[in-house]
Amino acid sequence: MEEPFEYVKNLVVNFKLNYCCYVAPVRIGLLITAYFNIIFDLASIVGIGDDSYKPTIMQVEEIILPDNATKPIPILCYAGEFAFNVVLLAAVYRRDSILLRVYMYCCFATLITSIMFYSVVIVAMGLLIKMAMILSILFQCYVIILTRSAIVEIRLERKRLELPTLVMSSLVRETKEKSPDTESIKTKDKTPDIEFPKIKDKSPDIEVPHEAEKIDATECTDLDDKQKKDVKLETVQEHPKEEV
Repeated sequence: MEEPFEYVKNLVVNFKLNYCCYVAPVRIGLLITAYFNIIFDLASIVGIGDDSYKPTIMQVEEIILPDNATKPIPILCYAGEFAFNVVLLAAVYRRDSILLRVYMYCCFATLITSIMFYSVVIVAMGLLIKMAMILSILFQCYVIILTRSAIVEIRLERKRLELPTLVMSSLVRETKEKSPDTESIKTKDKTPDIEFPKIKDKSPDIEVPHEAEKIDATECTDLDDKQKKDVKLETVQEHPKEEV
């Protein structure tokens, strides 16, 4: 029973659209939606101020409050929608899932309020206004699905990028856990290295004074001179002079 439940859960959690209207990617579709809503909100605010255009919110207000209909309420509604569309632009360009969630919650709130107000006045509206109400509700639902798809896409992309780092961190953790055992085995196998003191044969240096060296040298030269004189005497004695 757990496997089908996990399968259905993954389908619901990771559900996303790959393309917007089967034409453009989700990111491009959200950018087009945000720019279109910004232009429409600015045009509606200008139209309410000049009395040249009455948007759907203005007509709904006139039906609910026929005698107390005012301009500030619709202007505030479109100004708030304009601000949240700017948030959508920033979220798409920055690929920020938190801002996308904020915009999605805003879409949920506007969808619920629009359904509540439209259900009250839809009977008194004409055919064109009814179609505009239904299309606006469907458009808001589709924008919510696109925003949800962008959030899921960002989350899956981050998981793909974090997967190698998680694997490497787990490997490093395992090696760190195994390293104390290997170190203990190495310490057990290692025998302590015994260092024997080195014996140096130092013979005492005998210093000979310089005066003794000079005396020995002079004595050697004297002996050499005496030996030379003896040799000359012997040669003279060996060859005596002949008497005439």
